[in-house]
Order: sequence, then C-alpha cells, then structure tokens
Amino acid sequence: MTVLFGTVEYFEKEIVNHMSNEQLQDLSINKSLEIAYSSTKNDILNVFICSDIIRKDLFKNLEKAYEKVRISMGR
Repeated sequence: MTVLFGTVEYFEKEIVNHMSNEQLQDLSINKSLEIAYSSTKNDILNVFICSDIIRKDLFKNLEKAYEKVRISMGR
C-alpha cells in the first residue's frame, strides 16, 4: 500500500522511522517521540515549500499522527 505525503499515515511512519534512528534509540520513548515530532515539524517549516494553507493541513495531520503514535506506545 502506498502512503501519500502529508497524510496522517505518512507522518506516523516518519515519526516511527525517526524514533528508530540509532541516535534516538538510547533515549526514553517520550524523549525520542518528542525529538522525532520536532524534527518532522521543523522539516515542514523549513524544508518543504508550500502555501500556508497546505502547511496548516500538514501540521494538523502531523498532530494527529503524533497522538496516534503516542497512544499506541502507551504514553
């Protein structure tokens, strides 16, 4: 199944991928999750070029993905 950029599912995968990074594996799950979330949010702000309307939608989806990952990890 293909996951489209900007969807909740896409951001879930991004967060989990960031968390599996070797540099974050030694941190607590909460800290790793926060860093992965912040990194993804930073990418939306500074790397991805789009209109403010699209950016707002991306942030909404990122927030939803963050909550889903947080809940799935029992936090």
